[in-house]
Amino acid sequence: MPTTKNKITNSLAQIFANLRTAILVLAILSLLLPLVACGAERSQSTATQPAIGSGSEEGTAQSEPQNTAQPSPTPEIVATLSKEVAVELADLGQIAFTASVGGRRDIWLINPDGNEEFNLTGEMDNVFAEAPVWAPDGQSIAYDGLIGANETRDIMLVTLDPTGPEIFQLTVLPDYDCYPSFSPDGERIVYMSERNDNRDLYIMDLNGNELARITEDLSNDYEPAWSPSGDHIAFVSRRSVNSQIYIMDDQGRNKRQLTDVPFLDWRPAWSPDGEWIAFESWRNGNADIFIMRPDGTDLQQLTTSQAEDGHPHFSPDGRYLVFHSKRTGDYQLFIMELEDPENIWHLPTESVRSLLPTWSPPSTE
Repeated sequence: MPTTKNKITNSLAQIFANLRTAILVLAILSLLLPLVACGAERSQSTATQPAIGSGSEEGTAQSEPQNTAQPSPTPEIVATLSKEVAVELADLGQIAFTASVGGRRDIWLINPDGNEEFNLTGEMDNVFAEAPVWAPDGQSIAYDGLIGANETRDIMLVTLDPTGPEIFQLTVLPDYDCYPSFSPDGERIVYMSERNDNRDLYIMDLNGNELARITEDLSNDYEPAWSPSGDHIAFVSRRSVNSQIYIMDDQGRNKRQLTDVPFLDWRPAWSPDGEWIAFESWRNGNADIFIMRPDGTDLQQLTTSQAEDGHPHFSPDGRYLVFHSKRTGDYQLFIMELEDPENIWHLPTESVRSLLPTWSPPSTE
């Protein structure tokens, strides 16, 4: 029969054994919990949607879309321009686009046949420039940019003067001003402003004087595109939770929703005759290019690549679309023939991040 001393010794031994077990369990849990947390963060990050500007739909300017959860596709074998097509495209003005080279982001120009690539803003004080749009006379380009590292983005204007480009700052507000689009007469610019803690659309003249506020919804409105006739403006809004494409008259009245899917539809661009709107959609889990009528009918999908195809813009004769894509593994420019959307050519550029192309207007000469 055990003695009292043995009972006490055995009890203490059991207590210490239980204590060691508890400490071991706590140590294991302490190792597992961070792993669980990291797994939760990882799963949340893969559920995010691709970008508005600077890549995210909550961003403030148009930039490269972020990668989705799917692995990047193997770079595709892409065609280059044939000699015959290159000669034909050589007469179709220039293409402005955003490119990152040497730590800067600038507005570049290139001929649609791939010749005469040129950094338009490279010698200027800006530290960031993107989202270029042409004035109807082809003599200047508006864009959103930064002059100083500590400033928010403003609407800028750069001239294409043969003696040397000049930059003018059109907005000086303390909030983000982005996404400019010219009226067909070239006398006004519609753009997004983040003033009043909300993204709404405003119209100003070329001196930066505010003329009108045309949206006042509590949801974000951005990416306006003025129609060639001047009586309508297409734009993107989060009024239906997801960013979708809407249209209104140039006074901000008679707003109508054109797309209605639970995915991102954005970056609308008008055909020169005003009969079509091209846009980028993520409705199939990847960025593809679609076109539709200005009332939302006759929807057609033009690209089906596994790579991101985005930001389409019509040529001045309406026969082609220029867009950016990751078909080569980097962001590059491509041209599509609308009569045969499978006929697509790579337009090589110096930068591995060439984005947001816009074709110059028809020549007035």
